Amino acid sequence: MPEEIYMTVDQREDGALQLGINASDVGYRIAGPKYDGSSKTLIRHKLTRFDVEVIRSYLRRVQRQ
Repeated sequence: MPEEIYMTVDQREDGALQLGINASDVGYRIAGPKYDGSSKTLIRHKLTRFDVEVIRSYLRRVQRQ
């Protein structure tokens, strides 16, 4: 079974928001301040094949620049 990948929006204790992409044990912060251990996940979305295709279409546009 393939590993599940999630996009998350987290909020630190100071109110700052973070956008990340996460697997079971590792993640990457896309936007927002560094994670400091105080974050609470507000939204967690499991990526689907459709999501991946849409994201790839945006990334192809960036590659052409």
